[in-house]
Amino acid sequence: MIGRLLSHPLLRNPDLVRLSASSACNSLGMTGEQVILGLLVFQITQSSDWVGVALALYYLPLSTFGPLSGALADAMDRRHLLRAIEFAIAVNLAVFATLIAFDLAELWLVLVITLASGCLRAAYGPARTSYAYDLVGGGRIVSGLGLINLTTRLGQLVGALAAGAVMQRYGTPAALLGLVGAHAIALAILFQLRTVGEAKPDDDATTDRQPIRKNLSEYLAEMRSNRVLLMLILVTASVEVFGFSFTTALPEMAQSSFEVGAEGLGVMYAARAAGGTMAGLALTALGTFQRRGLVFLGVIYLFGVSLMLVAAADQFELLLAALFAVAALATASDVLTQAMVQLSVPDKLRGRAMGAWSLAIGSAPLGHLEMGALIVGLGLTGALMINGVALIAVGILVTIMVPKLRLL
Repeated sequence: MIGRLLSHPLLRNPDLVRLSASSACNSLGMTGEQVILGLLVFQITQSSDWVGVALALYYLPLSTFGPLSGALADAMDRRHLLRAIEFAIAVNLAVFATLIAFDLAELWLVLVITLASGCLRAAYGPARTSYAYDLVGGGRIVSGLGLINLTTRLGQLVGALAAGAVMQRYGTPAALLGLVGAHAIALAILFQLRTVGEAKPDDDATTDRQPIRKNLSEYLAEMRSNRVLLMLILVTASVEVFGFSFTTALPEMAQSSFEVGAEGLGVMYAARAAGGTMAGLALTALGTFQRRGLVFLGVIYLFGVSLMLVAAADQFELLLAALFAVAALATASDVLTQAMVQLSVPDKLRGRAMGAWSLAIGSAPLGHLEMGALIVGLGLTGALMINGVALIAVGILVTIMVPKLRLL
C-alpha cells in the first residue's frame, strides 16, 4: 500500500502536495487546540456537561459560517480565502495564550475564544475542499480528499501528542504558542500555491463572478430541488450527532476514569489521529471506485459498533484500540460524504455544496450537548452505548428508506 501511494499520480501535482502539507499544519493546530480546550474546561468545572457546552460552541458556527464560507469560496480566489483564515486562526490562538499567561482566562472568556475559533475553522473547510476539487477534478476527488485527510490525520497525530505533553510539562500558554507556530508554517505554505482556485462555470453559465447574495440564493434553490443533496445532508447530520460527539467524553476519561492527565489525553487523541491516518492512506491508495453509497452504509454500521467498544473498554490499551477504529470510520465517513456531495451538484456550485456539507456537520453542537447530558445522567459507558446503538439504527433506517443512496 505504501509503495502504491508513493507512486500515486496525485503526488505529481505540486499544489495538491502543498495544500496537503498546509492541511497537516492546520490540523496539528486544531487537534492541539481541542486537547487543550477540553481539558482546560474540565479542570475549571469538573463537569463533562461543560465540556459538551464548549465543544458545542466550537462547532456551532458550522451551521452558519459553513454556507457563507461556501458562497465566499465560489465568489473569490480560494487561495486568498485560505490565507486570510489561516492568519486569523494564528492571531486568535496568540491572544488566547496571552490571556492564560496573565491569568485572565475565566470560563466565560474561554468559551468566547472557543466560539471565535469555531467561526474561523468553519470557514476553512469548504474553501480547502473546493480548492482540492479545482486541483484534481471529479474523477479523482476521492483520492484527492483521501490524500488531504491522510496528511490531516498525521498533523492531528503530532498535534495531539505535542499539545498534551507540552501542556502537562510546560503549561497551557506554551502549548498554545506552539500551535501558533504550526499555523504560521501553514500560512507560509499557502503563499506558495500557484493554481487559481475559483468556481469553473458550466457551458451555459456566465464567466463573471456573482455577488455573494446571489451565490447564497442559488445554494438554497439547489437544496430545495436536489433531493440527493438533501438526503446526503440529513444522513451526514445524523452521523455527526451520534457518531462524532464521543470526543466530549475524552477529557473525563483521561482525568477520572483512567487517570492519565493531559499527556494521556494527548495519546487518546493521537490514537484517533492514527486511525484516521490509516483510513486516509487506504482511501488515497484505493483511487476511483463505484458504489460509494453502499460503502458509506457499511461505515455507519461499523461506526456504531466501534463506539460500543469504546464504552466497554476497561483498560487504557483497549480504549486506544477502540478509538483507533472509531477515527478510521469517522475519516471514511467524512471523505465519502464530501465526495458524494460535490459529485451531486453542478460544477459551479461545488463551493456551496461544501457549504451545505458544513451545514450538516453544523449539527455537531446538538451531539456534544446530548453527550454531555447523557454522561451526567447515565455515566460514560451508558452515554457511549446509547449513541452506538443510535448510529446502527440510523444505518438501518437509511438502508430501508433511502435505497438510492446505495447506487451513488
